Amino acid sequence: MAFSKISLINDALTHLGANRIVSLDDTSTESAVMNQIYDGVLDSVMRAYPWNALINRTQLVASTITPSYEFDYQYPLPTDPYCLRVLQMNETNADDRWKIEGRNLLTDASTCKIKFIGRPADVGDIDGLLAAALSARLAADASYTLVQSNQFQNSMWSLYAAKMEEAKIVDHVESSRDFLVNTRLEEVRNGISTGGIRFGRAWW
Repeated sequence: MAFSKISLINDALTHLGANRIVSLDDTSTESAVMNQIYDGVLDSVMRAYPWNALINRTQLVASTITPSYEFDYQYPLPTDPYCLRVLQMNETNADDRWKIEGRNLLTDASTCKIKFIGRPADVGDIDGLLAAALSARLAADASYTLVQSNQFQNSMWSLYAAKMEEAKIVDHVESSRDFLVNTRLEEVRNGISTGGIRFGRAWW
């Protein structure tokens, strides 16, 4: 199923029991609120987890401007697709360090290949479970403004958490075991907690 900005927004409005919109440019409160939060919500959800459908790989080109100290090279991050989060750098030496500062990757490595989460040009054909999580997050962020109920807002955040967990579980399954282990270790190393997901007798 192909998704669009308006379909994700209308799914969110359905969760809220609010009026669906016909156009992104109408004068309704629903349209104004959703247009205001949409880009930030999508970036937050896409950045929060290494979704298989959003992973890209590329080799970066070093900038002619070098860091003033500590690192030897500075590599501008990709803009097409726009890099939301660097997941991994393919180090040339075991002791190569790297760090993101602003929109640059700093390292001592003379070549730099990365795996990263890229923002899609449009939501188009993203995974259906990820789309459901995005709609739930839109509903959660817009819930108090449109419904003005703390209790309802809490239920929307619970819905979002459930949709995210479901999407993560399926995303994990669609990778080899070695990739799952490496991804989980990378998340732990970076201080990222995605919650325990159990496969057989192991927790990842």
